[in-house]
Amino acid sequence: MLHRWFAITVALLAVAVSATAQVADSAVTHAAQLKTSLAKWEKVRDESGGDYSYQVRWSSAFGFGHTTTVTVRGNKVVERKYEVFGLPKPVELGGNPPAPKPQWVESGKELGTHKNEGAAARTVDELYAAATKLLETKVPEGHQRYFGFDKQGLLNHCLVV
Repeated sequence: MLHRWFAITVALLAVAVSATAQVADSAVTHAAQLKTSLAKWEKVRDESGGDYSYQVRWSSAFGFGHTTTVTVRGNKVVERKYEVFGLPKPVELGGNPPAPKPQWVESGKELGTHKNEGAAARTVDELYAAATKLLETKVPEGHQRYFGFDKQGLLNHCLVV
């Protein structure tokens, strides 16, 4: 009986070592993918003169949520707009729910004043730096890292859940 237990323990150890190697390999792969994506982003950013905007959206499974639009000019955040969308009043079949409405817009010295709402006022370069740092951080047990790019190969998401 001891021999069988030893064989099962060795098999489980081999699976654990294999899983650890896969996690290390995926971190190296993700870092290489992020580096390639960053080079693409820098080209796009330079072609736009550092003028762009992006959105961060959060939504629940029940249809409500919010969108933050960050506007950047000359590689500096100049505006942050926060819109909320929710469960509309019942709409007739075939009708469309109302469009989201801005809850607030920050610019100039007001940037960052709504500390508890919306995504942070960061440039895409700062988002890439945060993603790089997140990839270098060990994922706690029971958590999962999610990492992906859009059709152009630009960073779409990098988070731990």
